[in-house]
Formats: sequence, C-alpha cells, structure tokens
Amino acid sequence: MDTDDLVARLAGAPLRAERNAVTRHLSRALTLGLVGSSILLVLLYGVRSDMPWLILTTMFWIRLAFPLAIVVAAMSLAARLGRPGARVGHAWLAVALPAAAMLCAAAGVLLAAPPGYRLQLMLGTTWHVTTSNIVVLSLPPLVAIMHAMRRLAPTRLRLTGAGVGLLAGAQGTLVYSLYTPEMSIPFWAVWHMLAMAITAALGAALAPKLLRW
Repeated sequence: MDTDDLVARLAGAPLRAERNAVTRHLSRALTLGLVGSSILLVLLYGVRSDMPWLILTTMFWIRLAFPLAIVVAAMSLAARLGRPGARVGHAWLAVALPAAAMLCAAAGVLLAAPPGYRLQLMLGTTWHVTTSNIVVLSLPPLVAIMHAMRRLAPTRLRLTGAGVGLLAGAQGTLVYSLYTPEMSIPFWAVWHMLAMAITAALGAALAPKLLRW
C-alpha cells in the first residue's frame, strides 16, 4: 500500500474514540486488583473469626471509609492522567482532603489522650508488619492498573505512576482493613498512610519504564 492509499483509507474511515474508555479500563483493573488482593489476603493471613461481630461496630466502617475515599479520589486522578493533555485540576486536592481529615482526627485523638498512652495509640500491636502487609496486598492492583494505563495515553509518566501507586495502595489498604485488629485512628494515620506513600513512590519509580510509549 502506498502513501496515497493509506491517506485515502484513513480519511474515508475515521476512527471513533471509545466512550468512557478510560473509566472502563480503570474500573476493570480495580476489579481485578480487588479480587487479587482479596485472594492474597485469605492465602497469607486468613479470615477473621470475629468478622460477623466486627461489621456491627462503628469503628470498622470508619476504618474502611478512609481508604475508600482515597480510592474514589485517586480513581478520578488516574483517569485524568490517562488522557494526554487533560488537566489534573483539583484531583490532587480531592486526594489530599481525606488524608488531611485523617491527620486532623488523629491529632485530636492524641491531644485528648493521656501523654503516656499516645505512643501506644500510634504503635498498636502490629506496627512492625502493617505497612509491609499493605504494600504486598497492593501489588495485584498495582500490576492491574499499570497494565490498564499502558492501553491509555499518559504523558506525565512519573506523576501518572504516583497516581497509580496511590490508587493501588488505597485499594490494598481497603482490603487489609478487613483483617487488621487495629482500631486506633492515630495508628491508621501513621502506618496506613505510610503504606500508601510507599506504593505511590513505587509507582512513580516504575512508570517511566512500564508506561513509556
């Protein structure tokens, strides 16, 4: 086929962009990541025997609300970063708001607690394994979302990787919140947020190689 024929075919049959393609690809990746993280959770840590009682407590749902809010905000951020030239706008602010709310709540709890009890509120009983557990559970969504991003057209690769890593970390935190025994807001603010920061940094480091056109 010569150049004239190619130009004629392209002009005669213009390609139509898929509607909601970005959201659809990311939603599928999130679903696959959620399944992968859940299976990994059961294989590595098992299922809590007190789950029926746990879901009736208010703190359980508060613990889930934080990573879920980050997932929703980071999903919007990732969708924008997957489109070339799209403005990020206030998407980062939407991600920062739940984190700021968590930090403010943690500070309030610590200020109200007796000084000798504050360190225990931040360390809990599983501080030495929580962050690493969340990072491990974040790997399936990180792989799935990175793969979805390769089918899109991100141009700001490190920023996109950070957004993808944050989204994966929030999903890993959400799944781990079904298992962890910790019920202290300062604990979540320290170790859960640290895990999401690590996955965001991991995504930013990997993106230039994995998402390069």
